Amino acid sequence: MENKIARNLSLKQFRAFVSVAKCGSFSEAAQELAISQPALSLSIQQFEEIVGVLLLSRTTRSVSLTPLGQEFLPKAEKILADVETAILSTRTSAEKQKNRVSVAVLPSVAIRVLPQAIRSYLPLAPEVKVHMQDDNGRGVEAQVLKGEADFGISNSWSDNAELEYRPFLRDQVGLICRGDHKLARRKNPLTWSDLTDLSFVGMAPDTGTSRLTKGVEGLPTCVLSPDSTVLTIAALVGIIESGEAVSALPALAAPDYLNPSLVYRSLSEPVLYRKLQLITPKNRLLPSAAGKFIEFLLGQSHEISSMFPNYTVKPVTSAA
Repeated sequence: MENKIARNLSLKQFRAFVSVAKCGSFSEAAQELAISQPALSLSIQQFEEIVGVLLLSRTTRSVSLTPLGQEFLPKAEKILADVETAILSTRTSAEKQKNRVSVAVLPSVAIRVLPQAIRSYLPLAPEVKVHMQDDNGRGVEAQVLKGEADFGISNSWSDNAELEYRPFLRDQVGLICRGDHKLARRKNPLTWSDLTDLSFVGMAPDTGTSRLTKGVEGLPTCVLSPDSTVLTIAALVGIIESGEAVSALPALAAPDYLNPSLVYRSLSEPVLYRKLQLITPKNRLLPSAAGKFIEFLLGQSHEISSMFPNYTVKPVTSAA
């Protein structure tokens, strides 16, 4: 019964009732609502029929609220106010969403790339708010697929057919060791063979870094079968800092910014790169603000890479 009543009512009827009640006159209310007096009278009549009670007492000279009408008036005003609030709130949320860019990124990108990029972008689009959430490669792709992020920045995890991958940056895999390690002090360029027989700490299989060395020919056995594996950079830092162990990470993931006692040195023979890509959904329209931020990032790839020494980070347009 209640649902049927609600379906038959309209906001125009609520406004008509409130206006007549406030004005105390059909003619004044009709002028306020910009409708004819007969149309207003008909609207009030239909409203009272649906509600099922007499809300207004009419005489030839005035209109006043009945006792039930007096009880109903604040409720009708609240309904109109709630609808107005809901509409304004939704519009505000839509405006915020319009200018919000959500990005899922690898931790190394969240720390080393995106903060500076955001600072450079905001003067160009001060209304835009960029929200970033760090995750591993699998998680970045999942966030984009689920719509939790507008786009992601990661190395390719699964080559998912529902995602589009646009090359962005690449960073060279290099040695991570203590500053007092013999390889850190060596003046000549380092090769992977220099790591032979060293205690090596690898990243866990669920990380994108572990995939960079998998199946690569010419790497020492200690790299392919490490003494230990860790899931987090923090654990890797702790192990290397406390002993003679070494590891290898992409330049942007190098923890030398966390611990000055650790160093990063590039490795060759072979030269390995992690390829970072901008990941977007194929079957979902990209928000305009996100699309513009992506184009900005692509345009800034040379400037971003120039912040890192010895060409260890390169834009995709650079030669290998």
